Amino acid sequence: MTARPDLPSGSSASAAPAEAADPQPTLGTPARLRAAIALAVLGAALTGVGPLLGLTSPAVPAAYPGWPLLLVLALLAPVAAALFARAGKPMAAAAVLVGPAALAPGRLGQDVQFAVEAGMAARPELLRASSLINFEPAFGWWLLAAGHVIALVAGFLAAWGISESGAGTQRQGLLTSALCAGVLGGVAVLMAPFSSDDPYLPAETALDGPLPVLIGSALLAVAVPCAAGLLAGSTDLEFARGGLLGVALALVAVVVPPLVSVLVLDEVIFAWGPLLGLLAAAVLLVLASRAGRGEQAEDVDDLRLPALTRLLALAGAFALLAGAVAVLAALTPHVSMPYGLRDPSEYPARMLLPAGILLALVGAGMLLPKLALLLRPVLTVLWAVVPLAAAGSLDAVFTAVQAAGAGAGLGAWAAGASVLLAAIAAVLAAIAGAVERDDVDLTEMAMRRLVLVPSLVALVLGAGAFSLPVLTAPGYSAPGVFTDFGTTSWGLVLALAAVVGATALAPMCRPGQAAALLCGAALLVGVRALEFPLTAERLPGTAPGLGLWFGIGCAVVLLGTALAARTTAEPTN
Repeated sequence: MTARPDLPSGSSASAAPAEAADPQPTLGTPARLRAAIALAVLGAALTGVGPLLGLTSPAVPAAYPGWPLLLVLALLAPVAAALFARAGKPMAAAAVLVGPAALAPGRLGQDVQFAVEAGMAARPELLRASSLINFEPAFGWWLLAAGHVIALVAGFLAAWGISESGAGTQRQGLLTSALCAGVLGGVAVLMAPFSSDDPYLPAETALDGPLPVLIGSALLAVAVPCAAGLLAGSTDLEFARGGLLGVALALVAVVVPPLVSVLVLDEVIFAWGPLLGLLAAAVLLVLASRAGRGEQAEDVDDLRLPALTRLLALAGAFALLAGAVAVLAALTPHVSMPYGLRDPSEYPARMLLPAGILLALVGAGMLLPKLALLLRPVLTVLWAVVPLAAAGSLDAVFTAVQAAGAGAGLGAWAAGASVLLAAIAAVLAAIAGAVERDDVDLTEMAMRRLVLVPSLVALVLGAGAFSLPVLTAPGYSAPGVFTDFGTTSWGLVLALAAVVGATALAPMCRPGQAAALLCGAALLVGVRALEFPLTAERLPGTAPGLGLWFGIGCAVVLLGTALAARTTAEPTN
């Protein structure tokens, strides 16, 4: 075993034996694959039959006969899996079913809107209301929901029994392209499906829509890039090829119906969201074809990444710079107000001081070779502290400029620059993590139950910390994730996403990396809790909100889980 020459000093990582460098994944029994394909066909049939039988009681027809289209779109992935299996490519056949399974929870979440308030569902291919009467879910809705559940089960059954030992040849070009396409697809499903002049066809973005649509769209937005990235990173080319194809076909099934509605309905006007989703699906299809060309072709087009030490140093430098600029933003005026008017950004800008100090300390630590690998996971989470802090002050600046004719000051420009620098640092840290994982850590990924349960508890508490107000006051409505969505809310969303990512990945990471991720999340939640003592004076009669107590509880659970993760022994093979 030989250590990599470009690793920071103090790292104990080493390369794997040569004979373990090119493992071959194995697949479960062919009978299991056949059962998974049969289940996928059944689930697809139910998603077409359900709308045909009617989703609501009293029954309301669709704006046009959309069930044949939905049936054909749902059958694309099962048919592709059957063709792969018939061609003697079971790995590709199994992987095709994983994509629809990944998107099934999000699609089910969106369809829950028909059971809650069908008239607010902007789905003309399924239903077009003409009154405000109350609807009850009918038998067809249960079939539609069952179709999504069965698709999820089929994906799990297909992937069950597939195992990979170690890590294969690095294919960063394919992985990066798949992630970019997945992010584009994730953004697309959050956008409005169309514009509408019909009051019974409300066309809104996911953030402005009803809660079930918001939750379902958010699950889709997370599932598309995550599934694309995980499947593209497979060590087996056939599995990567089938997986990307499955994600593309599942995304097509989501974005094509709104485009068809635009073509056949006069009241529905084109919007860019579905077209961007279709573009993302097309890119994934191209990448699926590329993944099947073979190992040699992929190596030629590999993304040439710098050495790990240089990536860590660059990430640390950008983090240090972002933190310093955030501190500068906290200490300088954000707006120049007209005479007699109070600066609304004074109190929100205070949040930039602890955020900048924390990020600067992490960045400085990453410039030290002995601490770089330890702090890299912290940076991938803690970078979100800057947009969390800057969003509130920038929201106040935008309001002052638009409503009072104020002028933006140095602090506002510094706050915006710090967000950009922090994002660059996060991207560099994430790429460094990919290099570290592919080239250094060749242990199998294992789920640590001792970390999983408290991580799920922390996830719930973190959702409350960022979704509920930290402080309350008479007549004050705090910006939030689900209410009064504005510029401040984007910072909350990014911070919540960072905590969700940390708590979801920690149970599958090595002990050191898991502890670092959770500590970064704890620091992030801690800054959220600091909003109360730092800004409570701006309003009379302020009191702690539920978000403060959720935040404190989340930080405590995260730190305890980090300690548990650090003391957990490495899994043995």
